[in-house]
Amino acid sequence: MLESLDDRVFTLLSVPLGPSGGVHLLALVLAQWAIFIGPALLVLIWVTGGKRDRFAAVRACLTTLLALAIAGATSSLYFHPRPFMDGIAQNYLHHAPDSSFPSDHATLLFAHGWSLLIVRPTILRLIWIVPMILALAVGWSRVYLGAHYPLDVVGAAIIALASASCFASSVGCRATAALTSYGERIYEWPLSVFRSDC
Repeated sequence: MLESLDDRVFTLLSVPLGPSGGVHLLALVLAQWAIFIGPALLVLIWVTGGKRDRFAAVRACLTTLLALAIAGATSSLYFHPRPFMDGIAQNYLHHAPDSSFPSDHATLLFAHGWSLLIVRPTILRLIWIVPMILALAVGWSRVYLGAHYPLDVVGAAIIALASASCFASSVGCRATAALTSYGERIYEWPLSVFRSDC
């Protein structure tokens, strides 16, 4: 039942027989390059923000690492063929024939989005919307190009949400606060050396 629904939604979202050049190019750009915007946002939050902002950036980073670890373990334990392996799509991304579930690209961006939604930076309170929209766009692009099924993207969103929830616990908050404090000392060390020399 679920597999059948997944196949039907895939058919609606995947490349048509005569793909549009503009749409095809957009999908390729999103599928391969949009993932780098997420980490760049975390760097921006860290560099331009205060203590709460840096806490939010570190928590998003830790959430992402946990989410990707869970996604990696899941794909190792549960093999699900990609659409091009099932013969229902072309491999437009020239992707390796490994397990499709879940989408690592969507996992990373959803993890950023969920985490920044739970702990919003003070300087850019709505910044969480950017990785969430990107996660959906990247998920669509990778389905469109035959590398994933829609449920691979849904699975990525669930894994990312579970990981963000783990770091919302008191233990997660304490670990994040400790790492944020340590990171701030390293980040500010060159500046403190410069001040002492003056």
